[in-house]
Amino acid sequence: MSIVGEYTLETPESIEVTFDLAGPGSRFCALLLDTLLLWIVVFLVAVFAVVFLPAGGDVDDGWGAWSVAVVIVAAMTALFGYYTFFELILNGQTPGKRALRLRVIRDDGTPALPLDIVVRNLVRIVDALPGVYVVGGLAAMFSAQHRRLGDMAAGTIVVKEGEIDYRAAADRRDSPQLASATIANAALSAEERRLVRGFLQRRVELLPDARQRLAENLVARLHAVHGGDMPDAEIYLERLAEGRHHDA
Repeated sequence: MSIVGEYTLETPESIEVTFDLAGPGSRFCALLLDTLLLWIVVFLVAVFAVVFLPAGGDVDDGWGAWSVAVVIVAAMTALFGYYTFFELILNGQTPGKRALRLRVIRDDGTPALPLDIVVRNLVRIVDALPGVYVVGGLAAMFSAQHRRLGDMAAGTIVVKEGEIDYRAAADRRDSPQLASATIANAALSAEERRLVRGFLQRRVELLPDARQRLAENLVARLHAVHGGDMPDAEIYLERLAEGRHHDA
């Protein structure tokens, strides 16, 4: 951790990558939006159940009891499944987080895994106590990385995004050598080969902003030594690995 509001980690390539942390305020605003959407869903389910009650229906009869049960089950499912569902399908975001440009990631800078998302949202039951997220809010306020208990248990953080990219990692670039780690440039030192290979191997795991910053930091080191054309940081690293970095 460097300064308040930032989270800095060192990658295996010995490069520091800094993320802007989402503070309690922005996370609370995202929570309000999600809560509104969640209760709209519960309300619509309740209306559906009431409409389908028989005329003059009574909760003591079978149909009335079934309708009440549907509402209760729907409410519980929405309360505890809403966040997990959206964070799984939106890669660490809920509609509220997306609106505020926030995302859940692992504390090593890589995208959150399904198990991480499930764990952080199971612990949400404790964070929500005594009903208005007092426990989670206090934990986030006193945590250096603004983590609630669920984040601590899952090893996740919530960060701000400068530019959101919703595409799958493998689709972010058109280069056919996206995951290439072949180093054919004999002019590179052993340390330089390690750095370039490390980036090319793990770049698909990085979030867009971190991936770009890491590539630019590496190029700043390597271009000063090896020169060459630099239309784009990642393209330069790919060409440098093959010894084609002087190609026009």
